[in-house]
Amino acid sequence: MKKVFVTLFAFSALVLGACSDTSNELEGEVFSIFSWTPVISPEDIASDNFNPSSSLEFDFKSSDTVEVRSGGKTFEGDYSLENDTLSLDLKNEDDEASLAMEFRDFTRHEQNEKLYTGTISKLDIKTGGRHRVGSNFSLDGYVGFYKSN
Repeated sequence: MKKVFVTLFAFSALVLGACSDTSNELEGEVFSIFSWTPVISPEDIASDNFNPSSSLEFDFKSSDTVEVRSGGKTFEGDYSLENDTLSLDLKNEDDEASLAMEFRDFTRHEQNEKLYTGTISKLDIKTGGRHRVGSNFSLDGYVGFYKSN
């Protein structure tokens, strides 16, 4: 009887673990986006006063919709978070694809629960080579995402 219970428990844990979904992890969160530099000390990160300012914000409206605000303009699009890769596809005013971005190693920082970091692994500008949001980034750049809500 004990063996059956243990087997059933292990099977249930396996099924629940396989069904876990991180796609809603960002829903409702607003992040200030900033360039990560090596001069940010671990003491600063862990401090309650750590609050980097930025004119670039990612507002995750739902489990797959994001608004990006940059310099007074708002861009809407879709996003996904899978296997520590955050992907965004933004649209222009005509509802056409304008910018696709990916951040690899998108993870919560171990010293501050409001801070996530990632590295830009894709930056595909589809509108004539320039995009207001895309101009804030460069490939392989290290980026900080700080929860502002």
